[in-house]
Amino acid sequence: MTDIVKTLIPKPQKVEDRKELVKIAEFNKFSCDVVLSIEGDIPCEAKNLIKKKLYDICVTDTLGSYKITLKTDSQNPAFKDIDKNEAYFIDISETEAVLCGIDEAGLFYAATTLVQMLSSKCNDIFLPKCYILDWPSFEKRGHFVESRYGSEFFTLSDWYDFVDYMASMKLNRLTIGVYGCWGHQYDNRKMEYIYVPIKKYPELKTPKNSKYYSVKENKWVHEDDIIPPIYNEDLLGKIIAYGKKKNVLVKPLFNSLGHNTLLPAVFPEISAKEDDGTPKKIGFCTNNDKTYEVLFNIYDEIIERYLKPNEIYDFHIGLDEVGESYICRCEKCRDKEHSYLMTEHIIKLCKHLKEKGMKHVYIYHDMLYQEFDIINEKLKERFISEGIYDEVVIDWWSYEDPVHLFYNKADGVNNIFHSVIKPDTGYYHWAIPTENNENIRACALLAKKLSFEGIESYSSMEYCYDKNYLTLADVSWNDNEIEKIDEFNERYACKYYPEKAVQAAEIFNGLHNIMKDETRESYINRACYKLEYYFYGYRNKQTGLPKDFPGGVYKLIAENEKEYTHYLKFLKENAAPAVEFFVNSGNVSLINSIWLLTSMHYYALSDEYLTIYSLYKDYNSDKCDAAKVINELERLISQREKLMLLAEEVRIPPNRSTYLRNMSVFRQYMLDLRDYFKKTLEIGKKPKLDVMDLSYAMSSKFEFLR
Repeated sequence: MTDIVKTLIPKPQKVEDRKELVKIAEFNKFSCDVVLSIEGDIPCEAKNLIKKKLYDICVTDTLGSYKITLKTDSQNPAFKDIDKNEAYFIDISETEAVLCGIDEAGLFYAATTLVQMLSSKCNDIFLPKCYILDWPSFEKRGHFVESRYGSEFFTLSDWYDFVDYMASMKLNRLTIGVYGCWGHQYDNRKMEYIYVPIKKYPELKTPKNSKYYSVKENKWVHEDDIIPPIYNEDLLGKIIAYGKKKNVLVKPLFNSLGHNTLLPAVFPEISAKEDDGTPKKIGFCTNNDKTYEVLFNIYDEIIERYLKPNEIYDFHIGLDEVGESYICRCEKCRDKEHSYLMTEHIIKLCKHLKEKGMKHVYIYHDMLYQEFDIINEKLKERFISEGIYDEVVIDWWSYEDPVHLFYNKADGVNNIFHSVIKPDTGYYHWAIPTENNENIRACALLAKKLSFEGIESYSSMEYCYDKNYLTLADVSWNDNEIEKIDEFNERYACKYYPEKAVQAAEIFNGLHNIMKDETRESYINRACYKLEYYFYGYRNKQTGLPKDFPGGVYKLIAENEKEYTHYLKFLKENAAPAVEFFVNSGNVSLINSIWLLTSMHYYALSDEYLTIYSLYKDYNSDKCDAAKVINELERLISQREKLMLLAEEVRIPPNRSTYLRNMSVFRQYMLDLRDYFKKTLEIGKKPKLDVMDLSYAMSSKFEFLR
C-alpha cells in the first residue's frame, strides 16, 4: 500500500498509519454496503460529500454493514490540547470509520480527508486503517480572485466549481474583486470591471471584447461588449451562500482609491483633480463629501444585499498602488501630506464599515508601509482611539522574495496589526504556466515567523496552477511542510499517479526545474517573463507599447546566445519526457490533460525559438535554402496549432479566449513569415530572413494581436 501520508494534501498534523486496508463494501451497479450514521443535529454537507464520492465509484444506497459515523464534539478528549477551530479526528477500524469535528467545519474537513482516502479496486471499495488527528496552522487560507484574469467570464457553475475545488484543499477564504482592477486590453482599452450591479448607479457597467483564432473551428472568434455574468446575472449573493455551505467565507474587495478609473470617469465631481481643478478621471478627492456619499452608497448596497443576508462581516477596501496620479491636487488637498490624506481616508472608510456591522476590514500594506511609512505604533494608537484597531487587517502582498516587504526594518513593527500575507499562486494564465513555490513557501515562512493570521494568495482560477494551489493549501494548513518542497513533489505525484508514483515524481521534478521561480532574489521564470509575448511587453514599459515582438526576443537571444540556447535546450529536454509521460500515463483526468498541455507548451515554445534562430543563422550563411525555412515553419505552425487545439479542449471556457489569444500571436508571426517566403519566391526574388526585425513580413492581423 502507498503510504497514506503521501496521498493526502494538505498533509495532516498527526497520522497513525496502521498499514492495512479494510474493505468497506462490495458493490454492483445498484448498491454498496455502507451505512452513513450521523450523531446529533448537524448539517449534512459532510455526509453529502461522502455520498457523492461513493456515487462516483458506484451507485449506492444506505444499506449495509460497514458504518461511517459523523459527529461534532468539542469536548472530546482528543481535542483537549488543541485550541483550534476546524480540528477533527478520523478513526478507521475493521468495522467502522468515526469522523469527529471540533465544530461543523472540522467535521466537513474530516469528510474531505476521508474522501481523499477512499479507493476502489476489482469492484471493491477500500479505506486504510488509520488514526488521524488534524487541525490548521493558519486560521485564514485562501485566494483573492481579481476582477479580471478570466473571472469576468465565470458563470455561476464556474464559481461553484472553484469553491468546491478550494474546499477540497481545506482552503476557507475567497475574496472576489468586485471593483478595482486596472490595466489594458490588447486593443488599448481600459479593462476595469465592476462585478455587482449597483441599483443606485445603474450606469456603472463594464463591457469587454474577446478575439482569438480557433483551430477547432478554423476561424477567428470575435465577441464585443460582453458583460460579466457575475454582474449581468447578479451572482455574488449566490456565490457567498454556496461558499458558506462549503466552509469558504466569500468576501468582496472594492478598491477605494487606487486602481480605479470607472467611478471617477462616471462621476467626475468625485475624481482626483489637477492643480487647475480639472478632473483626472482617476482616483478620488478625499476632501469631497460627495466622494463618501458615492462610496458609502455602494458599500451599503453591497452589505445589505449580499453580506448581511449571509452573515458575512468581512470587507476588503484595497488601497494598493495608490500612485501620484491617484492623488488629488485640488485646493483642499494639494498642501496635505499624502500619508495624512491616506490615513484620514482609511479611518473614514473603516468607521463607516464598522457602523454597518463589518468586523474585519482588509487593507493592502504597500502604500501604508512602503510609500508612506506609517505602519507603526503611532498609527496603531490612532486606530485604537478611532475604535477601528480590532477590525483592521493588513494584507501584505509579495510576489517576489517577501523579505523585500520590510526593507530591513525590525520585525517588531510588522506584526503590531492583525495581518495576512498574500503570495502569488499564478494568475497570468494566458502565458506559459509557471510554478511559484519559492514565493508561496517564502511568504508562508514569514507568516509563521511573524504569527500572521493567514495566507490568502493573489490568484486566478485555472487548473494549470493546480500544483501551486495545493502547495498553498499544504503550507497554510500544516506549517511544518513549508520547507519540504522535494517531499511535496513526491506526494503530488502519488496523489494523481499512485500506480506510477516514482516515474511521475521524476517527471514533476523535471517540470519543476523549468517552471519554477528562477532565483529567490527575483522570482522570475525566464520562459514566461522573457520569451512570452505578454511579459515581453509588460516588463519593459519604458520603451512604449506595442513592443517589437518577436524581434526583441531574438535580439535578447543573440546578445546572450550561449546562455539562451543552453537554456532553451534545457526547457526542451525536460519538457519532452513529460509530454511522453502524460500521453501514455493511462490517466484520463482533466489534471493529466492540463499537465500534457503545459508540457507541450514548454516544448513548443523552446522548439520555436531554437529552430527559427538556427534557421536565421544557417540561411544567412547559405547553409540552408528557402525551402527548408518554409518546411520548418510549416512544422512549427502545425505544432503550435496542435497545442492550441488541445488548449481549446482542456482549458476552462472562461479562460480559453485569453490563452488562445496569446498563442495566436505566435501562430500568426510564423504564418506571416512563411507566407512572405512563399510570395517572395513566387515573384522570383530571394526572401530575406532578419528575425531581429520582422516588420517586412508581418500582416495587419499580427499588428492587431500585438
